[in-house]
Amino acid sequence: MSKVLSDFSEPALISAMEANAQEGFILWGRALKADFHEEPEQQWFISGLPFELGNGVVRAQFAATDLDAKIEEVTRHFTERNVPASWLVGPSTQSTGLKSRLEAAGWIDDEAPGMAIDLSTLREDNPLPPGLVIKEVSDGEMLKQWIRTMTVGSDLPGSLQNLLLELSNRYGFVRVPSVYYYLGLLNGEPVATSLLFLAGGVAGIYNVATLPEARSQGIGTALTVAPLLAARALGYRIGTLQSTKMGFNVYRRLGFQEYCTFSFYFWQ
Repeated sequence: MSKVLSDFSEPALISAMEANAQEGFILWGRALKADFHEEPEQQWFISGLPFELGNGVVRAQFAATDLDAKIEEVTRHFTERNVPASWLVGPSTQSTGLKSRLEAAGWIDDEAPGMAIDLSTLREDNPLPPGLVIKEVSDGEMLKQWIRTMTVGSDLPGSLQNLLLELSNRYGFVRVPSVYYYLGLLNGEPVATSLLFLAGGVAGIYNVATLPEARSQGIGTALTVAPLLAARALGYRIGTLQSTKMGFNVYRRLGFQEYCTFSFYFWQ
């Protein structure tokens, strides 16, 4: 369990949100058995897998005068391996001009608001939508259900689903103390997912997804609240996430506030 953040000041919140996102990206790379490269000013990994999030830059703190050369140097590692990649740009690196230089170099931007909530404000007595049961993933078969539901609910390509299922067949379900997968079943059928990642002193929410035919019933909200309540029971005081456009108003209604912007840049 990471040391719980109790400082609600904006700088502390933003720093913790960025740490959670970076540590989550690192853990993902480790799960893919990727090769990591780490220096004081940069950290990136290459798994060799043919999708953007299979290879990526976790952090980069380059001097403004070296930006173009450094971006070219890092990009070359991915082009030489002929793999797509992603580049996480958090609040601490946005003021250097990195974003504009990445765009000029051909990286494609996808922004997401960084949001946080005081977990003490969450209510526990809201009823679940009729027929919905939320379960924590505990074995390999449930993990496969989670992968299928998450990829379809997130409109991700079938090729990525097949790749993730192949990885789950290869490695099985591995319990990681900081990671909790949640699966929502509506009348016994898997329809929604979420993931809780405890790092940086905060409870990070990821992979909230609902199948198209099960939307607009409050299921996504329920799959967001359940892991946050679990984190609160463990002593965590702050929940964080990077919102999609679809989920932004849902999170606002729950009490999340926007504090910063995260960007994922993609290299094809």
